Amino acid sequence: MIISVVSGKGGAGKTTLAASIAQVFSTEFYDLDVDAPNAEYFLQPDFSEKTPITQPVPVFSEELCDGCGICTKECRFHALYRIMKTVYLSEPLCHGCGLCKMVCPQQAISYHDAPVGDIRSGYSQRTSNMVHVGDLTIGSTRGTYLISEMVKRIDSDKLSVIDGPPGNSCAAVAAIKPADLVVLVVEPTPFGFHDMQQTEQIVQQMGKNYLIIANKAMSTNNVDQYFQDKAKKATLTIPLENRYHKANLQGEILSQQFSEIHIGLHTAISRELEKL
Repeated sequence: MIISVVSGKGGAGKTTLAASIAQVFSTEFYDLDVDAPNAEYFLQPDFSEKTPITQPVPVFSEELCDGCGICTKECRFHALYRIMKTVYLSEPLCHGCGLCKMVCPQQAISYHDAPVGDIRSGYSQRTSNMVHVGDLTIGSTRGTYLISEMVKRIDSDKLSVIDGPPGNSCAAVAAIKPADLVVLVVEPTPFGFHDMQQTEQIVQQMGKNYLIIANKAMSTNNVDQYFQDKAKKATLTIPLENRYHKANLQGEILSQQFSEIHIGLHTAISRELEKL
């Protein structure tokens, strides 16, 4: 069973709540916010393993390539283009599928492994379970590939929590795709609600079960007002309180420090898991 915690925008408290959910249910944890992973700040795992992740990319032989352009026409991701008689690779668009090598009549294409990032794994005393963190190589645009490789390592027979990247990019969709339950965290502000709607549409189109948590609410009135004509209501509203803010700054897990958050998350998520 996989729970993906996502948000339409950064700063909504997605990682804070993902860490709390992992602590409440003592789950394995996958930090898929690979551009800027920071869940370890709360979970404090003892990392014992580091796995390099690479992706195959094509290399063209200047001696064999005659610039026929067949590979550029067949590339479904438009990663190859031709200028005069020379074929060039736009590496950020390449998915390493191998099709260009298959269709090349001159056998001028080989593959080499390009570094994508690393996966660090270790045990967290705070959740009594394993934590896996994805670190994207600086300058790399292959975050979605790294996320996909991490998702392959998730044991669906275990209860696991994914901390997905914020926003509605391909990387965010890749973190939602394996989920049995999506926890959508919204910051109850005009911008927060706007961005949440986009993420909610993606979740609905993917046919995922989901619940909404309104986090850092200055009052319940604006939350109730926003959701009054919505089919899906906020399951849980967490107020904006100074004591929560201080605990975050100190690297504490909110559910471990505050019983009301522990009970609220346990009740809300258990209810949804029972439906699955």
